[in-house]
Amino acid sequence: MATNKIVRRVQLTGGSTFIVSIPKEWAEKMNIDKGSLVVLSLESDGSIRLFPSTKRPEPLASTEIRVKKGMSQGSVLREIMSKYLTGYKTIKVVFPSEDLEFKKAIRDIITRKLIGVEILHEDSREMVLQILVNVEDLPISSILMKMLDVSLSMLSDVRLALENNEKILPSDISSRDDIIDKLYLYGLRQLHTGLRGIISLEEIGLQRPHEVLHYAMVLKNLERIGDRAVSIALTIEELKDKKGIAKDLVALSDKTAQFVKAALSAFMGRDKDTANKLLDVDAVEIKSFENEIFRKLSQEHPEEVSTIRSIIGSYRRILEYGTDILETTIDMQNE
Repeated sequence: MATNKIVRRVQLTGGSTFIVSIPKEWAEKMNIDKGSLVVLSLESDGSIRLFPSTKRPEPLASTEIRVKKGMSQGSVLREIMSKYLTGYKTIKVVFPSEDLEFKKAIRDIITRKLIGVEILHEDSREMVLQILVNVEDLPISSILMKMLDVSLSMLSDVRLALENNEKILPSDISSRDDIIDKLYLYGLRQLHTGLRGIISLEEIGLQRPHEVLHYAMVLKNLERIGDRAVSIALTIEELKDKKGIAKDLVALSDKTAQFVKAALSAFMGRDKDTANKLLDVDAVEIKSFENEIFRKLSQEHPEEVSTIRSIIGSYRRILEYGTDILETTIDMQNE
């Protein structure tokens, strides 16, 4: 077809039925014939999407990345992740020369950061990756909940470390940070394949196309919450007197964790009233509490003020990401 916009005149038959013809070229391309069923999706902006009842765009089967001489590890990884997010099932990476260390670094990061990726074949000059996980195995709602659960588990470890004056293993924190990154990237992959029609929006838990943007924003906010949880977990090891500071920081941690949990619950439940209440009351109270304990701890532990400021600052950012989720909830319901 020469253009993506085609004008049709509406006809009226039988006194009450409106009829619009569909383009012949499109019908032939979609294998639509007399008696075929098509689906009309009534969108919130007043438009109508039309598509065959059984036919969907074909999944992106395979792609190839040719690594050029001089490309950095970061450049190659960004190419691989871009193909992964686009929805390809198989990614072949061809290297210009034998470089075992380069390939090992690529392999290790892929294993740590991407869900469902298996190395089907590898030799001195190429690596073939296959993405095996299916959308029904991990719907977007589960991804959001798992991302928050992992972040809250890190904050729970912070709580225990403060109360019991214990150490947090950096390797344990790093592994959970990798889990959050994996879930974030796979969530983006799902949204992209939903937009392309490879899977239906309903299959990934969305009701309307514009919700894709809102879910992407919530995914990003949850990924940032994870980053801040990592920062807190590592920074508390700099405290010289955990026990003397524990009570106030534990209280702040609990309040912040409850807030972001409630924020995600409001988003998942599309609960605009709860979102407004959390923004108007709970967020204001927590900010006030943050300021209060910073003043208190700064006076009681002046030698630790820099570390305390960093920790409380990270809790403040987590609170802000939670408020972003709530504002997204309201925006989504108003469209």
